[in-house]
Amino acid sequence: MELLAPAGNLSCALAAFDSGADAVYAGLKRFNARERTENFTMDEMSRLLAYAHRMKKKVYVAFNTLIKENEVGEASGELAALEALRPDALIVQDLGVVRIAREYFPKLTLHGSTQMGLHNSAGLAFARELGLSRVILERQTTLSELEAMMRANPPVEVEIFIHGALCCCISGTCLLSSWLGGWSGNRGKCKQPCRRRYRGIDGNGFFLSAQDLGTLEILPRLMKTGVASFKIEGRLRRPDYVSNVVAAYRMVLDARSDEEFREVLPAAKARLARTCGRKWSLGYFTKESAAQLVKHDAMGVSGLLCGKVISTSPNGFTVLPGRPFYTGDMIRVQPVSGDEGPSFCITKMSVKGQSVFRADSGVETFIHSDKEIPKNGIVYKIGERVEDYSKRIEALPPQKPLLDLEVEISRGKCRVVCGKAQWEKTLTLDEAGNQPLRPGRVEQEFGEIHDDRWEIGSVRVTVEGNPFLPASVLKALRKECVETMFPALSPPENSVSGALERFRADYAALKHVPAMPKPPDTALVPRGKHPHIAERCVIAREIGSNPAPSEELVLPFYIDEASLKSVREAIAAYVKKGGRVVRITSLCHFPLLKEYPGLVLKTCMPLPVCNSLAVKELAERGAALVQGSLELGGSELEALAKKSVLPFEIYRFGRPALLSTRAELPVRGKMRDSKGDEFFVEKHGILTQVFAEKVMEIPAVRGADVSFYDFRFADGRKTESARFNFDISLA
Repeated sequence: MELLAPAGNLSCALAAFDSGADAVYAGLKRFNARERTENFTMDEMSRLLAYAHRMKKKVYVAFNTLIKENEVGEASGELAALEALRPDALIVQDLGVVRIAREYFPKLTLHGSTQMGLHNSAGLAFARELGLSRVILERQTTLSELEAMMRANPPVEVEIFIHGALCCCISGTCLLSSWLGGWSGNRGKCKQPCRRRYRGIDGNGFFLSAQDLGTLEILPRLMKTGVASFKIEGRLRRPDYVSNVVAAYRMVLDARSDEEFREVLPAAKARLARTCGRKWSLGYFTKESAAQLVKHDAMGVSGLLCGKVISTSPNGFTVLPGRPFYTGDMIRVQPVSGDEGPSFCITKMSVKGQSVFRADSGVETFIHSDKEIPKNGIVYKIGERVEDYSKRIEALPPQKPLLDLEVEISRGKCRVVCGKAQWEKTLTLDEAGNQPLRPGRVEQEFGEIHDDRWEIGSVRVTVEGNPFLPASVLKALRKECVETMFPALSPPENSVSGALERFRADYAALKHVPAMPKPPDTALVPRGKHPHIAERCVIAREIGSNPAPSEELVLPFYIDEASLKSVREAIAAYVKKGGRVVRITSLCHFPLLKEYPGLVLKTCMPLPVCNSLAVKELAERGAALVQGSLELGGSELEALAKKSVLPFEIYRFGRPALLSTRAELPVRGKMRDSKGDEFFVEKHGILTQVFAEKVMEIPAVRGADVSFYDFRFADGRKTESARFNFDISLA
């Protein structure tokens, strides 16, 4: 069972490994869903990989944001550099990134990010078809649903979150931060508006702020599911947090019996208590927890409440502590509005002009700072003084160049190929009988090769003729190969640069051919509504509105495991009566539609399509038309339209859901934030959804073939509208 820890920088990575993590996940400076943290340069990532692999640990690189068309070139260059480094896996969200990595940089192992929103067995099946080896399951999956999926022996490894901050929204579908200024959570820029205070009909509160996840007490049950990896959230956190959380879960994971588990649980909880987080919960794992996950009277911040700001000045602020804190601690000063406040490390404090190391409860203390401090702000401790890792980091060597080996073993010979060099040894081996030689044994043995100039990258093994190969002979073969072939080896050729040039040529050839004849526009209309629509508009309806054969069927984007059967039945009924056009709003729909090859498949929000490589991937999966992501700006939609190999559609009118959740929200009807932005909250089936009061309405986009109008929550009558990110560039 893998314990996977967050690493926002090298210090956090070292803290994680020191405390018992089997692997860490980390991001580069671009294209990861936590761009607000320090992250890694390519050189730092090289050093981390060298250290981790020397310690028999793993490193997964988060490359899990949506990529705009004008970023495809830069993203492909980063992928090429990563293949040269060979992390243990790449965590991905964007279908375009999946395609580039799989087709041009196949030595990169791919894991599906939770941002892909895969939450049922159909989604896991599609992940395998995409070439993913692991899926990080969407966090609103319940424990019983997880157990049902794992009993079915999924075709990919499954990774789940076991601790840390929780998003209120279903992963990959949140538009709230983006709606409020173009800061997309799907691109690592989230401003966390879910943590703000809102005012509703019955008063104000933190209506969207979820408690943290903590699963120590149910870990034995989670272990029995058979998932491959337990993941800790927290790439924005410091080494002290990472160390304490990893150590706590390591204690419990190492318990060898129920009795030992009960013995170590109090110590593990005590270790977790030092982490300065929000209140722990079981998240969405149980219905009871989901019902109590959001507390309107709990400020949406993490940390230990320590005091209140009583005055500010240009060089700092005075705080009245409610509990002690120290120089070297990390604090956040939170505005009473609940908006994000400044966070920093305390470097100097004074009481009545005298420098102090400790701020005592009830003693007014001046904290020296050049930050802009909110008046009447609330002070939270978010981290403790940590070990100085700087000397260890300075001593980390970069990773050596990687050698890829091909090893062929039969009863008559052993042959090893490395680039243009090869070594061969004649053998006389008996047949193995019922104990065949496993390729993994050979891969492990040759992976142990050590050389001052190189490191072993991949080892591809072919076994023929069922040879019996004793361990001592295999070890001797490896030793002789190293002594004979390795001294004469030249530096490995840079195959990555060739793959990158091939990609660039293929990308340059992509272009959009306007659909002829021009397809009709589409209007999504619920039963009982009769908005004014254009004459040539095709009607689309959701499953609950029972579409006619001439209408398009829009599938629900969230289908819990228990509902898969009813959705399959609804698809079958639609096809049986002659329906032929289906709208795909989630990747999990592709396996559900496989048995109907004659259907016309069109993508639809909230499934995001942001670049032409994603379009090409969808085309190969059977899509006949794609809808551009709602988040994109006008110029970005136009750039995508020019390169789309499929007919391209724009969402031009409607009230898209900005946030969808399985949590019970303590608000219904209208609410507004401190800046006057208004929203309304409605329950639809198992989901509660938040919509903007303003209707999204944008003009036509040059190069787009068709338009999409959504009348589910807007009727077309005159009302205040917004253009979302149309007039700006998506951050």
